[in-house]
Amino acid sequence: MIRLSIILLFSWQIMFAQNKTVAYKKSSLQLGLFPGISTNGLDPGEYENLFSLNLFTGYGYSTRYFELNGLSGFNTASASGIHISGIANFIGGNEMVGLTEKEKRRQRRKGYETNLTGFQISGFLNYTGTNTEGAQITGGVNNTQKYLIGAQIGGLFNYVGSFTMGTQIAVLGNYSKKSLSGVQISLLLNTTQGSSTGIQLGAYNHSGVINSTKGPNPSTNTAMQIGVVNTTGDMGGWQIGVLNIGDRVAGTQIGIINIFKNAKSVDYKDGPAFGLFNFGYFINPRAYVSELFLSNYGIYTGKPLNSRVRSATRTLYSYNEAVFSTNYKQEREIKWGASYRFGIISFYKSQDVTNERNYISLSAELGHYNLNKKLDKKLNMRYALHTEMGFKLSRKMSSIFPFVAFSYNYMPNAVETSPEFLATTAGNGKLWAGYSVGVMIH
Repeated sequence: MIRLSIILLFSWQIMFAQNKTVAYKKSSLQLGLFPGISTNGLDPGEYENLFSLNLFTGYGYSTRYFELNGLSGFNTASASGIHISGIANFIGGNEMVGLTEKEKRRQRRKGYETNLTGFQISGFLNYTGTNTEGAQITGGVNNTQKYLIGAQIGGLFNYVGSFTMGTQIAVLGNYSKKSLSGVQISLLLNTTQGSSTGIQLGAYNHSGVINSTKGPNPSTNTAMQIGVVNTTGDMGGWQIGVLNIGDRVAGTQIGIINIFKNAKSVDYKDGPAFGLFNFGYFINPRAYVSELFLSNYGIYTGKPLNSRVRSATRTLYSYNEAVFSTNYKQEREIKWGASYRFGIISFYKSQDVTNERNYISLSAELGHYNLNKKLDKKLNMRYALHTEMGFKLSRKMSSIFPFVAFSYNYMPNAVETSPEFLATTAGNGKLWAGYSVGVMIH
């Protein structure tokens, strides 16, 4: 039975290759078992059908309104309406079979196309030789060789050889070669080599370019990538994921690790990057003492927001800091902690606008404090808001910035020896005012 199905599925390629110089006939209804045994006789490829119903495989020049096939359906020219097959639908699958190379070149120069205007629904494969305006729905693979205006919903993979204006949804992946204007959703892969506007949602998302709504050539729309790994060239929209990678990034990145380069166009502001680590501009080490820990060590990474604005008297950065804190060899109830801080820092410039002289920052912090040398079995949370001020130590030591900071802290489950300065209780928790003093290398 399996061998018979395969023979019936693909026998059309050999048996009914048609020369495009044939004058095609019209048929209101085709009824058939498979090509050659149907109401259209031995040459079904000469007929344009309004309706076509076939027990196994249907074959014709075109179908205008409705086609239903037990296994597969093949239309050598453009078709419209609804096409339903148990395994596969083809439009233009063998449109050049039977032609000489010279005739094929002539057809292409004339702009010969095999388009779908309507719907394809199948168990495994939908194929359109040129453009699709409508929808392809299958449990396997959808393939449109040129552009798609509409939707592809595939159990495995969706492919568009030119641009997509609409939606691609698949389990494994979606590919739109030249551009995307719409939505791609999959468990694994979404990609376009060109520009994208809309949303890509999957484990790995890639766009050639995500246009910016700012800059010398602003776009009216931009795009968002949401996934585990997001990559793009120039990026003017949003990336939300574990790892975000952009070439010239004027948009916003939110993730664990953000990798970027600064955009080039002057006098335009950039979006922030929020993550545990941001690589692309500065990486600053910090050390300080606080009311809660005697030793705090931080890695401070950031992204400039207005460095391209030449008239700015201060430089704004979004920044993120990963901090390890310890009360090493001290008899304190809290032994060590780890935290994450994010915020905005503003460096004020001297008369030399390239010289950052002093700064002020605002940030929020959340972290864990540990009551034992080994990791506690439960998470002990601490939250804080910080205001920090720093200044350049001297011209000869221009990279060293001493700083002082003030904070307001909250522990949902306070320890007995938690700080008491301006402290108030809140149930089992405590709020108090704190401080930190240290130095940053910038």
